Amino acid sequence: MNGLSLSNNVFTVCFLLWFIRYYVPPMIANASPLLVSGSHPIDGGRVFIDGKPLLGPGKTVEGFITGALMALFSSMLVSVIVGDEYFVPYGFIGGVAGLLGDMVASFFKRRLGLKQGDPLPIIDQLDFAVASTIFYWFVDPGFAYRPLFVLYAFIIILVLHIVTNNIAYYMGVKDRRW
Repeated sequence: MNGLSLSNNVFTVCFLLWFIRYYVPPMIANASPLLVSGSHPIDGGRVFIDGKPLLGPGKTVEGFITGALMALFSSMLVSVIVGDEYFVPYGFIGGVAGLLGDMVASFFKRRLGLKQGDPLPIIDQLDFAVASTIFYWFVDPGFAYRPLFVLYAFIIILVLHIVTNNIAYYMGVKDRRW
């Protein structure tokens, strides 16, 4: 029984270190734009050929820059935690990929006629994680051999996203719970 317990503990520690390494920078980058109230939409107010906003006013230059800077800072911190000084560029680009994934989701939400803040369950919670996962999948050969870790990470991110959005809503940072 002790061997099983020890192997479960080793698995848990390995997963947590892996999760911190790959998903903390994108999670922090994705949440950071809420800290600023930007006034310069990334799409410049342009509309797509369907007459709907390209991304909408919620995706701002200020938010993107804040997210990218937080991806950089969190990557530096994670680099220290996991003891890998070469991780900083991976974490930073993974965080920026997460921000881009969120913008892609916004583009498709506008195509569906959803307004800023309208929910698109699962997509809203995992858009950044999917984008950063695609990036890591291509640049880190070891990443591709952990599909179970990715599944667990997506479940944790989904739950964390719901919990943190509710906290932000009750703190008055967001006007909707999702």
